[in-house]
Amino acid sequence: LYRQCLRDRRDGQRDSRSCQEALRLRSQLRELDIEIRSQNVPAWLLQWRSATSRYLQHIFYDRISIDEDEVMNPWDLIRMRATVDAAEKEMNVTIRGPRRELNITRVPHVPGWVLFPSTRASLTRRVMDRINKNKYSPYCKVQANDNIRTFDDVEYKYRIGKCDYVLAKDASPDESFLVLVSKP
Repeated sequence: LYRQCLRDRRDGQRDSRSCQEALRLRSQLRELDIEIRSQNVPAWLLQWRSATSRYLQHIFYDRISIDEDEVMNPWDLIRMRATVDAAEKEMNVTIRGPRRELNITRVPHVPGWVLFPSTRASLTRRVMDRINKNKYSPYCKVQANDNIRTFDDVEYKYRIGKCDYVLAKDASPDESFLVLVSKP
């Protein structure tokens, strides 16, 4: 992907699909740490946690290890770490409770189950991309070299001057927004 992106950029395609994918892969954060502190936890939540732990042990019995020796975590703290592989196919999960540590390896990464953070896109945008199977992210873009990429992913050259130009506007009867663009 990276080499294809370099070729695309040499050909004048700065924001090609291969460049977008290469950027997405480079900006992916593959580790998620969660720390939950609890006080006065209701009995139903403790039961749910216990049932979830038994369920995970049943489902992943061949990939699980439990350490109950010398586990000395604070009584009100649960820590979870999920690390996904580069292909986003599997992940390793560690759950540390007050009295034991649960390690599960090679858990299939089900899209949407754990959404790892990214440095490039907001969580909302990533959820929408997942829902739409990365086929449509509604945005438009004006670049310094007078290239414009429309909401439907069409790119064309348009010389923008010092006047105000309509970049986007609401086509409904409400006309709730209008975006103007001009060069300084």
